[in-house]
Amino acid sequence: MQLKYIPNVISLVRLSAVPVLIWLAFAQEQRMFAWLLLAAGLSDVLDGWIARRFEWTSALGALLDSIADLLLIIVSIYGIWQLQSQVFLNEWLVFSSVIVIWTIVHVTALVRYGRLASFHTRLAQFGMLMFGTFVMVLLFFDFFAWFFYITAAICFLGGIESLVMIVLVPAWTPDVREGLPAILRKRRGSRE
Repeated sequence: MQLKYIPNVISLVRLSAVPVLIWLAFAQEQRMFAWLLLAAGLSDVLDGWIARRFEWTSALGALLDSIADLLLIIVSIYGIWQLQSQVFLNEWLVFSSVIVIWTIVHVTALVRYGRLASFHTRLAQFGMLMFGTFVMVLLFFDFFAWFFYITAAICFLGGIESLVMIVLVPAWTPDVREGLPAILRKRRGSRE
């Protein structure tokens, strides 16, 4: 195996954790679910760091990372629903608004590009970090409404940014870290 495939292998291992996480949530194994989800989240940070540090990035890697991220978010929401159902029921409107915007993002990307958007903007990454932290705090400690609302707002704004970028970027483009401001600057520059 060539070393440049290490980030992809880490993403595949993260993907393989998804069915185990589903089973753990269904079985009401909150601590084991939380620990495995934490390990999967840390592997996301690790594979991204390795890919960028050693310049082992690829379109396949960005796609694998996006799929793994999406599935971990879905399994995290399922975990909250199974393990902390009262939080989910009390905050269903906020959960729903974030889920709807990101569903629209992914469906729009599939229609426009034929694949998931893999922009990996700083805002979306920060939203993912906040969401992961929220889930860990919820599962290991307790529910803090203020933290939940801040997290939801950042995730929602990240979805809006991604949706606007899908509309503005004509071809599938992975890793637009600077986000919407960079796209707008590029569009302005091409008009001048």
